[in-house]
Order: sequence, then C-alpha cells, then structure tokens
Amino acid sequence: MTRIRQAIRYMKELESGFDRTLLPLPSETVFLKPAGPLSGRYVPFESDPHDEEDYSGLVSIPWLWQPTIEATPSRWYPARTKGHSRGTITNPKTRKAISYSSTYEMNLAYMLCASRHISLVEDQPSAVPVQCADGEKRHTIDYRTTMYASSTRIVTAVRPSWLLEKDNLPETVASINLGSLDGFADEATILTEEEITDERGWNAKSVLRALKSPVADDNERLRDYASKFQGTVSLTTLTAGFEDRAAAENAVWCLIHDEVLVPARTDLRLIDAPFVRFNHNH
Repeated sequence: MTRIRQAIRYMKELESGFDRTLLPLPSETVFLKPAGPLSGRYVPFESDPHDEEDYSGLVSIPWLWQPTIEATPSRWYPARTKGHSRGTITNPKTRKAISYSSTYEMNLAYMLCASRHISLVEDQPSAVPVQCADGEKRHTIDYRTTMYASSTRIVTAVRPSWLLEKDNLPETVASINLGSLDGFADEATILTEEEITDERGWNAKSVLRALKSPVADDNERLRDYASKFQGTVSLTTLTAGFEDRAAAENAVWCLIHDEVLVPARTDLRLIDAPFVRFNHNH
C-alpha cells in the first residue's frame, strides 16, 4: 500500500471514529502457527496392488512427503521484459505451482485458486486447433478450470481490452467455441482488465495466504460471533474480541473463502473497505 493510500485510509478511519494511533503497541512479536506443512504435504502410502508384500501387520499406514508439484504448462513463459511480469504462484489447496506471464494472468491465477467452487486450475493447457481464413492454426489458452459441483471445464484467454482486436482474440475464441472444445473444455471465454483487477487479485492473494495457516478454532469462534450480526459490520467491531489481531484477520480471510463472510465491496481491497456481512443462508 502506498503512503497516499495509507493517508486516505487513516482519514476515513478518523471519520468513522477509529484512531489506530491510540492502539497499544505490541510488546512482543506474534507468529501464526501453521496448521500443517507450508511447502508441500503428507500423503498416505499407496501400496502396489501387484505387490506380493503383506502390509496387514503394520500398526498404521505410512505417510510420504510430497513436495509442491511443479507447474506443468504446455509451454513456458518467455524471458522477462521491462513491460511484463513472469513467475509462478502456489495453490495452497492443491500444493501445485501455477505459472503466469503477465500481471493480469497473475491476478487471475490468484482469483481462480481462491475460489471454493473451482477444484482444478491448469496453466497453459495443450494448444487447440483454430480454423481461420488462411487455414488452420493452433492456439494455447491461458487457463483451464474445472468446477467442483458440475465438473464443467472452462478455458480462459487473458488479454487487455486494447489488444483484443490486434490479436483477433474474439474471433479465435469464437472459433474454439464452435469446433475445438470436444474433449478439451465445455466453454471458452475472454477476461480483460474489467474483470481481472488489482483489487480482486489482492483480495484473492490474501485468501490464499490465510489458507496456508488456517486455525479451525479461530474460524469457528469468529463464525459464531459474526452470526449475531444482521447487515454490514466493520472488521474492527468483528475482531475486537480477539487478543491476537493477526489470528482474527486470518480467520476473516478463511471465512471469506468459505463464503461465510461476504465483503461489502468486492471491487475494492478489503483494507480499503473493511466491512463485511454474515451469510445467514450459508
């Protein structure tokens, strides 16, 4: 957050009657306790059905350490330039790395991984044939997502709106929808800066950070307290009962992921509009 945004937030807080300069300074550093391994995970040992060894005498099933799964795009992003960003993020729910080759792709990767309705995010899946005026070409879609409930697979092309016509992307995606989805996906779509904003990406990144260290007791405590409110409530009021501010904020993000808490302004960073409502229909 820039200093200008910090000043604006401080003025807004003063208008609402909250002065953070009056808060007591912490006397010691408090760290969130991870609920499990952060870089990988333990998985139960699966014996080979053709193995002649008898494992029935084991006291318990052995567990194996599985490191974070590397990104598996069909093609790697090009070398970094002054105008673009390159890298990978890690989905804490699947412990798999997801690559990106632009800031828009990075924000979308955060948003997709932070959705509880998406079970799988694939970066740069295999190229698909596209029919065009001068013959057939192949196009690689940026992301393919699989939905939890319906298993529907949606492929998404990411591009700023001012580059759509330059790349003829609308025609390409329309052609993919007409004849290249069989066995690959159920629908192809385009997302631009209008849907993929820095604010939504920031919120999604905060959700993923919280999912690395969820504390069930804190989440349940905050859920019970939040259920007493009708309508919108400020985070200051909602987390006032917690002695550990970090634990309270971590629980807020976990409940936002579970859609138990709904931000009042999803188009803004939660820190800029710190108001949520409890989802009584959840």
